[in-house]
Amino acid sequence: MTLKEINEKEYERFVKKSDLSSFYQSIEWYHLKQKEGKKCELLGLFDNDKLIGVSLVVYVKILKKYYYAYASRGFIYDYQNILEFKNALKNYFKNSIIFVKIDPPIILAKYDKNKEKESFIESKQLIESLKYYGFVHHGYNLGFETEQFRFVHRIKLENSFDKQLELMSKSTRKNIDIASFKGVNIKTTDDLDLVYSFFEKTSERKQFKNLSKKFYKNIIDNFKDNVKMYVVYIDKKEYVNNLKNKIKEEEKRYKELKEKIKHDNVGHKLKEQEKIINQNLEKYHVELEETKKLENITYIASMYTITKYNEVVSFASGMDNAYRKFNPKYIMYPKMINDAIEDKLVFVNFLGVKNIFDINDSDYGVYEVKRGFGGKTIEYIGEFDLPLNKVLYYVYNLVRKLKNK
Repeated sequence: MTLKEINEKEYERFVKKSDLSSFYQSIEWYHLKQKEGKKCELLGLFDNDKLIGVSLVVYVKILKKYYYAYASRGFIYDYQNILEFKNALKNYFKNSIIFVKIDPPIILAKYDKNKEKESFIESKQLIESLKYYGFVHHGYNLGFETEQFRFVHRIKLENSFDKQLELMSKSTRKNIDIASFKGVNIKTTDDLDLVYSFFEKTSERKQFKNLSKKFYKNIIDNFKDNVKMYVVYIDKKEYVNNLKNKIKEEEKRYKELKEKIKHDNVGHKLKEQEKIINQNLEKYHVELEETKKLENITYIASMYTITKYNEVVSFASGMDNAYRKFNPKYIMYPKMINDAIEDKLVFVNFLGVKNIFDINDSDYGVYEVKRGFGGKTIEYIGEFDLPLNKVLYYVYNLVRKLKNK
């Protein structure tokens, strides 16, 4: 088994046929990394003359003058012969790098909406085999501590949106209706400045470092029509009309109830109905008053998706927290799903979720929103390093630990 550089056509032909393919292994991602000034290679793994695996490898500078080689989302390979695979890596990279990093999208477990677990024993065996042959496993992290997400939420698409809707939770369908009632709409846009402004709002609120606007522009330049940007907005006129119609409905119900009370004995049930109608009327009048603060069109959120191979990925999204109660994700995600069905894709990938077993985690609500749309949460086997220079690998990890203290 040997490694060598291959051309783009040969590489892409192999990736397209694999179930492990993702945009992280695409030619477009390769060109993006090159544009960022990274040294990259497209490598093929050969058994004699037969191509049996490929990977985009990105060289990452560390310790001022050294590098490690990151196989972008792992080698696309069936990992049947770990020893020969390891030897191929060692022979190719020799002493030029400190270590090789892989994080293949091989599924360790799937979790349904009730967190019922479906395990894959062969994946657990693969982890142990990699460790046995000298790969260092970064563990079963539940957050975003590694190069890529270890947990993602993914939906396998039906052939119509109506069928997809049936698979969503009752609360999700209700929230979709509520957002629609509030005049929340969505459209595609080419305005990166507007889309990016909501990413910045979210990064400021959650206190994480946002990727640069230039980075998102580079993705568009490389993936072209495979990138879609959406912006979510409140249509004030639509919202006001919906509220006025609801007020009319409740006033009609109240009038009918009062007539009934005149002719029937006033029981607890009728009094309870009267109380509910009054509460609804008060709520709708308050909302109607609050609409005066809105512009005719008020932008509140955005989403940025990448389509590649058989899936569309929600790569980034953001919102103005002042409009949180308008539930923009319940308009955003249905649009993404519907567009994917029309494009005849197989999967919608909501990307990372974290700490799904901890209801007290600050991001648990994000997980609940995503799983409400159906599909399953995917747990991957995780990240591995193959140290080639053990002394420098030790030094590198020591420096990282000291920096993180």
